[in-house]
Amino acid sequence: MRKFLFLLIFLSPFSLRAQFFLAGGHFNGSIPVGKMKQETQSLFLPTLSGIILYEFQTAPVQVGLELGYGIYGSKMEKRTDLYPGYTDELRLRRNNNLATAMAVIRYLPAVNTKLTPFIEAQMGANYLYTRYKIRETILSEDALESGKDYEDWTLGYRIGAGLQVPLGFNDNLRLEFKGTFQEGNSARFLQKGDVTYLPDEGIFEYDFRRSPLQYMTFSVGIIGYDVFR
Repeated sequence: MRKFLFLLIFLSPFSLRAQFFLAGGHFNGSIPVGKMKQETQSLFLPTLSGIILYEFQTAPVQVGLELGYGIYGSKMEKRTDLYPGYTDELRLRRNNNLATAMAVIRYLPAVNTKLTPFIEAQMGANYLYTRYKIRETILSEDALESGKDYEDWTLGYRIGAGLQVPLGFNDNLRLEFKGTFQEGNSARFLQKGDVTYLPDEGIFEYDFRRSPLQYMTFSVGIIGYDVFR
């Protein structure tokens, strides 16, 4: 990460004249590796993300920001014992959420082809939280109760590479494929099925997972060039 920060500072003088902006979106699928895989086994992290980049005129470098969000586990229970003295069936829905915000820097090596390869580094934060909602029926607009069970966040950084393929019907649109590896600090989070309701005590019991956020991400998306022209 020190090399990443040094490169970002070194390239800052080139930001005086911008060539153009790029923006787009990705569908991402992540699978755990290392210690996180040992803790979670088959956990899958699907996310949607949006990215905006700023390309320098005097260097083959782009910098920007990528924001992502996904639900990596959802469980719905029908229960009659959530409130003392209330035996009607209620719907309890719990979602495990992941939100990310990453600063991005890309290097584009010179190639004599229409394809555009790039090397990418990211650094930022991961925010994990679980929300629950209790409703009378699936069609109920207002929840009887809703809230956040827990939350945790951690710093992380990613290294990866990708390739952009021009779309023939529009010169400014590219189909983008990339893969990244994330390393990060340890975080506390829940998986689907890690929360159990104890009706005799009237409380929820949590089986928290804790590990560094280490995972591989494979992405496909659409990138638009010169979007603010």
